[in-house]
Amino acid sequence: MVRSFIGVAFSLAFLCTTLQLAPAAEKTPAVAAEIKLAPHETAIYVGDMHCATCAKKISGKLFRVKGVMKVRTNVKQHVAIVTPQSKKVVDVSSAWKAVQAAGFEPVKLIGPEGTYVADEKSKEPVKSTESATGEKS
Repeated sequence: MVRSFIGVAFSLAFLCTTLQLAPAAEKTPAVAAEIKLAPHETAIYVGDMHCATCAKKISGKLFRVKGVMKVRTNVKQHVAIVTPQSKKVVDVSSAWKAVQAAGFEPVKLIGPEGTYVADEKSKEPVKSTESATGEKS
């Protein structure tokens, strides 16, 4: 029984890392309106976050970013929401790199400093000219 459980766990982990779903960039605008952010929070949309294990890896890396107090994830919406410590702002570049260090590609970041999307060539965050949907003024 234990061996079959371990086999299932490895199979799920394998599927999580190899399964390719539709790009989250197509889903991002539709779900962005549903996310309610406090003025100091940052939402990071991740293209290939499809299970709790993926979310846990991303959360673990984001918790290591300076100034992060809380991270919550929503696998269905492919998003991690970061709450900074009091009177702090999460650095866009650091949060973006943390998601990449977890082995995932951030698609879009919405935060107090604006909306950022992935540069097609460098995969680095680039400030978007579109309005930041989901942010409260």
